[in-house]
Amino acid sequence: MRRRLFTPNRWNWSQKAEKWVYVKINKDGKRFYKYQLEPPQEFIELTNKMKILNEKLLETTDPEENAKIFNELIKVSQKMQDMGKVG
Repeated sequence: MRRRLFTPNRWNWSQKAEKWVYVKINKDGKRFYKYQLEPPQEFIELTNKMKILNEKLLETTDPEENAKIFNELIKVSQKMQDMGKVG
């Protein structure tokens, strides 16, 4: 079974540990791990941004504005997916 390597210098969701993991690599290449159960602030902010964008998307009737909001929503969603968990 292949072990998933977490992306360094950012929060990642560990399905196995069911916790958030922050991996920091020092100058010698040694990895340091920080675990927490609560979502990191970055994830909370992305979740709130998605909520706001979804509300705007439902309210807008302008096709150009709709496309702009939708593209921003996709970018936020991708950042969340990169963290390993979508809320």
